[in-house]
Amino acid sequence: MIPKGRVGILGGTFDPPHFGHLVLAQEAVDRFDLLKVLFVPTRRPPHKQSHRLTPLGKRLRMLQLSVAGEDSFEVADLESTTGYSYTVDLLQALDRPAEDTFFVMGMDALLELDTWKQPDRLLGMASVVVGTRPGYDPEGVRREFVESVRIFEIPGLWISSTQVRERFALGRPTKYLIPESARTFILREAIYG
Repeated sequence: MIPKGRVGILGGTFDPPHFGHLVLAQEAVDRFDLLKVLFVPTRRPPHKQSHRLTPLGKRLRMLQLSVAGEDSFEVADLESTTGYSYTVDLLQALDRPAEDTFFVMGMDALLELDTWKQPDRLLGMASVVVGTRPGYDPEGVRREFVESVRIFEIPGLWISSTQVRERFALGRPTKYLIPESARTFILREAIYG
């Protein structure tokens, strides 16, 4: 059950979740006085065809391990069980007031927003807040998108899930990139090779 009041929604594949996701969520809680941030893993993202997605159950478990003990974070399986996962469909299904729903994203996602399903409609369904990310500049974003969101600074962590998966697959160090509980789970389950 989603609480009443100001709640953040942070969607993504979280394959795997890393400290960049957690810092983004924590800064959003602080900056926008959110009661909590719901981490919502996508079931079938239309934009992530470049790698085979880890099964949802394992991604949910990695997220649960990563946010354990943080009262302002919660993992929520809210995506539709059929078809592709679209943010606009999720927000419509949640049916919450836009002023109390904060869709949290990183600058990398904002740069791709024009490829999302009904981006203009999405911007009216929630308060969209965008955390900065090293190496990503809003200069390439449509002006009306930039004017419709609130951009906020977060501590610069240059970590990506793609990078973390590659490091696991190559046997390179992954400590300090993701929460240790999730890292132990990944190693035990041999999720990335």
